Amino acid sequence: MTLDHVVSVPENLEPLGAVQPAATGALSLTGMVRTVFESYATGDNTRTSVLMLQALATIEQSELRRIDDQENALIGSCLDNLLTVFCLPDFQIPEELGFQFLRLNAVIANVMAGCLETTTDPHLLKVRWQEQSLFKTMVLYSARNNQSVDISKLLLINPELGSNWLYQTWKTVHSGNCNEKVNRNLTRFLREMDERILTKTDLVQPYFGCTYLGVPEEQRAKSLMNSAIRRDTRIPILNQPDPKRIAIISDDWFAGHSVYRTLRSYVDALKPHFHLTLIHVYRDAELLDTASFDDVIRVDMDEARNLSPIEKNRFAAVIFPAVGMSFASIVLANWRIAPVQMMMTGHPASTFGSEIDYFISGQDVDLPALATQNYSERLVLLPGYGAVHDKPTYPIQGKPKTCSEVLINCSWTGQKIHWHCLDIVNEALRQSKSRVKLRIFSGNQPIHYNGYSAFARDLGRHLPNCLTELISLQAYTEYMEMMEEADFAIDVFPFAGSNTVSDNLYLRKATLTREGDRWFNRIGPAMLRSIGLDSLIATNDEEYIRKLVQLVDDAAYREQVTESIRNADLETAIYHTKGSEEFRQFVQNVAGQKNFYKGREPIVVPSQI
Repeated sequence: MTLDHVVSVPENLEPLGAVQPAATGALSLTGMVRTVFESYATGDNTRTSVLMLQALATIEQSELRRIDDQENALIGSCLDNLLTVFCLPDFQIPEELGFQFLRLNAVIANVMAGCLETTTDPHLLKVRWQEQSLFKTMVLYSARNNQSVDISKLLLINPELGSNWLYQTWKTVHSGNCNEKVNRNLTRFLREMDERILTKTDLVQPYFGCTYLGVPEEQRAKSLMNSAIRRDTRIPILNQPDPKRIAIISDDWFAGHSVYRTLRSYVDALKPHFHLTLIHVYRDAELLDTASFDDVIRVDMDEARNLSPIEKNRFAAVIFPAVGMSFASIVLANWRIAPVQMMMTGHPASTFGSEIDYFISGQDVDLPALATQNYSERLVLLPGYGAVHDKPTYPIQGKPKTCSEVLINCSWTGQKIHWHCLDIVNEALRQSKSRVKLRIFSGNQPIHYNGYSAFARDLGRHLPNCLTELISLQAYTEYMEMMEEADFAIDVFPFAGSNTVSDNLYLRKATLTREGDRWFNRIGPAMLRSIGLDSLIATNDEEYIRKLVQLVDDAAYREQVTESIRNADLETAIYHTKGSEEFRQFVQNVAGQKNFYKGREPIVVPSQI
């Protein structure tokens, strides 16, 4: 496909767009589509574009999981008709509206797949020789397409369009990692990135999402994005370090958040010894737990960019509980704010090339021999997990299940649900003799960018040998009540769970895991080893299948394992604060002297107990 003429993509429009839906509800769409056709007939491309964007915004705001099949099909048909006008040769997109269309790339792809079970392949053929061929192609082309577009030269032709397109189309990962085609296309997109990539707000999509694909391209892609940030967003920072001043950078520091639930004890251990400052960007301070901090500072990273709190600072060290879950965390991790910078396991994946010096992990989880393979940061191994799990506050009620099938908890968020894991689970269920129901706690991620219908269809295709129940985001009590009904749980892979494994074990649910070679797929097995349940750890596909079949079909074995968990001392084995004091000592050492730890080999911090 030829990619020649370009419509530029100005950034003077907000990502959510200035064009809002004119009406809500699927039934209003038919009239809106008719108006678009009527406007097109007048030759007014600007008015037609605005009307089309209003209709597309209405589609974007439709909750596909809450409507019936008829409305679902209607929405898909309306989108298809809008694309008919979009693909007409004499319909030209005004330059000032370019980004408005481009940002809908994932929505268009997801709705076509979910509502019509098709792709935009026919539409791509219609625009291939047009004046705006390149721009229209980038609006239409995504990881869901069967047709392959040569995008290797896109960043050379137009780096701004190429960067914006890449970040928009990567939004399909939230609902599409369970689709092998989407996974492989996203991997190819990573492979075709080069040093011309530009820093845009939606860079967070591939930076956060690429870890979930389970591919080696993650390292190179993150390195390229880190380099782009340092090139595009330089600021002068004057640091006069005070060994007693430490900054924590997080917007996730509140009760219930996964980052807070596993790292609070480490930060609390610093409190008596340091002047602690919490730096936040997005959430209001009133929504955060600020009790452990002496100062709370908000940094604005919008166009106004009020960065004065960090441009001149006295921090000896900066700690990132998680890097990758927000645009701000990624950018700030690429600035040298303090002499010493470290990250923790809130999002347990290396930045592969930022300005972070140390990755704080645990001796019971990470493998020192793989430190240079898994981390660009210097690996620090504390006693314990590199996480201190808060004990759940939910009062166990002994709720019985309400179905006759073997009920399995799948506490998996959308982007974690990998197509290969689904195939392995399905093969095990094909071999089993019992009827099974998977209760999949997918959270709200698949709902993002209208991906729910496509996500549900893909799960159905991969799991024909069982019943499935999809559970969106629930309040914690309701989530735990539903989890309590299950016979046992299975963890997802390759990006596995931490808090979710903790929740299942707290409920005394046997939890099958698949061990890999990175923190995020070793933490669950580490917890199981702590209570002597090595039998629930698989290390390859065949072992996972065999162990899952046994858990499904052998009720006596299942009860035996469950009883072992009931008898385990979870307070001592899992819900301990091991590593907290050692973390405090490590921070004191590096805050007082940047080069306290010399060399590049992993640092194993000895236990102080």
